[in-house]
Amino acid sequence: GRILNRIRYKRFPVSKPVVPVLDNSLVVNPSDLSFDDLVELTAGTISRHGAAVVDGFFSEEYLKEFRNKHSSFFPSSATDSSNAPEIFEGGTMSLDIQDLWMNEFIVKVIQRYIGRLPYARRYAEVCEIRPRRKTTSRDFSRPNCNGNRLLAEEWHVDHSCLIQAAVFFDDVVPDGSHMEVISGTNRMPCSPMTLSHEYVEKSGWASRVLPCIGRKGSIQFHCGNVYHHLNAKPLSSRCWLKFEFTSGPNILTSPYGITSLLEGSSNYEDLTPDRKQILSGLLPPKLSKG
Repeated sequence: GRILNRIRYKRFPVSKPVVPVLDNSLVVNPSDLSFDDLVELTAGTISRHGAAVVDGFFSEEYLKEFRNKHSSFFPSSATDSSNAPEIFEGGTMSLDIQDLWMNEFIVKVIQRYIGRLPYARRYAEVCEIRPRRKTTSRDFSRPNCNGNRLLAEEWHVDHSCLIQAAVFFDDVVPDGSHMEVISGTNRMPCSPMTLSHEYVEKSGWASRVLPCIGRKGSIQFHCGNVYHHLNAKPLSSRCWLKFEFTSGPNILTSPYGITSLLEGSSNYEDLTPDRKQILSGLLPPKLSKG
């Protein structure tokens, strides 16, 4: 079913990037690039590696203003790191964040990669992780393991039609908690099974592991078909605002989500036609009288 779904929605990136892409890095430097060239380079990097990080796309001033305006959805900066939860989820945000959620650059990159205007798969949400320990596949196999599987430390793939964008609200560095991908596995007919750390380390795939790192304000994109996991560093946090999109299926609509979207000051009727289409699975349009 997974392979058929990918064929149906053209989620096998068979064409080569039209611009030169680095062999050993996911990081895209936006300096001195036109908007269109940056879209092409970012989409080409996702096509080649399964992920891309556009370094420092949003300014720290913009993020500070955004965080202050929507502070109730973010973890408190006063929280003692030793007592902070391993996973913080801020809840569904309203349409007031539409300019970041459906930012033109984010939408254009995803559209270029999947070949169509995407649909929002899930409601936008702030998430911070702060692992207390590093847990390997061997640790998870033992009875009474204290590892948290929700941190996604095991190598895995997501839904076959998913593509996610996430904006970093922290500097994400190699010595801190960050996502890693196995470059190029988004081009393979991978099964949904997880891979152990030991398997990846002993296989030829170990040399293809690339980190998703970048400054605060960076945008991380990753395709659901690339093998990836969290490289957890104890007590090192990573806070981001994530936006999940899909080529079509597996949209996670909920009554609570619809209510939360409409709680802000933004009016659904004022959305552009493209934004209405992107949100049409999460926020069904009004039906005409029959």
